[in-house]
Amino acid sequence: MAQWERDERLAKAFLELADTLVEDFHLVDFLHVLTDHMLALLDVTAIGVIMVDAQRRLVDVTASTDTAHQLDENQVEFDEGPAKDCCSQHVQVGPVDLNDPATAERWPRFTKAARTAGFAVVAAMPLRLREEVIGAVNIFHGRPAGLHPASLRLGQALADAATIGILHQRLSQDQAERVGQLHIALNSRIIIEQAKGALGARLNIPPETAFERLRAHARNNRTSLTHLCQLVVEGGVSAGTFAATQDRTRRP
Repeated sequence: MAQWERDERLAKAFLELADTLVEDFHLVDFLHVLTDHMLALLDVTAIGVIMVDAQRRLVDVTASTDTAHQLDENQVEFDEGPAKDCCSQHVQVGPVDLNDPATAERWPRFTKAARTAGFAVVAAMPLRLREEVIGAVNIFHGRPAGLHPASLRLGQALADAATIGILHQRLSQDQAERVGQLHIALNSRIIIEQAKGALGARLNIPPETAFERLRAHARNNRTSLTHLCQLVVEGGVSAGTFAATQDRTRRP
């Protein structure tokens, strides 16, 4: 990416992360905006976002890939990993070498799962404003030295901007709506999972590929990912919309 393109993308990122006072705000779609910009600007392999619910429990909400999503689920299930430490300690965690024996001792099950998935290093940065932490962003890289300090600083700045946007949006809601926001996000995640499965079956492609095409279509057409996935599940948009030439050779 040329420097002028990077500068434009950076400006766009902070503008979009601040633009949350809209009538059709969806937390999952907003967090996909965050992960898209992080992927473009930080030179990382994958990103996942875990949020803290009203009972202070961790909930995996969204990720840039199926693999990262599974690792976020692992952290919640195993009750260990960088995001858990990040949310409980209110500080950035890492970068942590996944091949270091000390890491395997610290997070045994998560480390094994992350290494099996092909990642070599991980970091987590809090979604925070002052003392309030509402979640964490996990950043994964396949190269041992892939997470550079400058990228982590920029990542934290983007995470901070996203947190301000989310909290600003919450201030415009009543308490019931605030509690319901994360439940809506979880329902959106279910719809996205259903759309991935449905599109993958129709085109005979892996769910990961289906997810990438859904994200790309939503981004290129400036539409809500959740709304697009709902249309796919309900049959309101043809699978052929997402088909590539090579898919035709895979169909029975």
